[in-house]
Amino acid sequence: MKLISFIGLYALVNIFSFSIPLAQAEMATAASPLSAYVGKYVYEEVDGTGFLHHPRVRAAIEAAVPAGEARDILYTEDAVVTPIIKVGDKLLYTRGFDPASGGEVNWGVLIAIDGSVAAVCYSLFTDKNYPEASWYTNGEKAFSLSLMCPSEAGEISASFGDWPVGSIPG
Repeated sequence: MKLISFIGLYALVNIFSFSIPLAQAEMATAASPLSAYVGKYVYEEVDGTGFLHHPRVRAAIEAAVPAGEARDILYTEDAVVTPIIKVGDKLLYTRGFDPASGGEVNWGVLIAIDGSVAAVCYSLFTDKNYPEASWYTNGEKAFSLSLMCPSEAGEISASFGDWPVGSIPG
């Protein structure tokens, strides 16, 4: 009888040790919808996860911009950031800057509301009067503009339409 109880307990422990990783994987794939972050700052958590650490956001950022300075700055803990805004019906956007640079180094993340694709803006002032914003998607620089990364939904919609989900207008 003791042997049967031991075997039963052993089987029960194995079932739980197998089901816990499955439950964790299900939680990661069933993470909160990104729309829940609208109006929040990137460090504010929804269901225990900040925006930039959400699995779909991280995956989209990693697919958009190669490893290096343009990606690393997004995860700077002391960045000054704006709340996440909705741009049209398909996109979310957030912007930040490095306080040590006085805003001369700034960034933005434009991401599909389902997290399927993102574009990352990384802007540096090459001199005091000339900002250059490089936009990355699909793992490479897509283009550069002589502007800082945008900060308002209307500015983004007018300039980019629903890109990177669709094509840039014009």
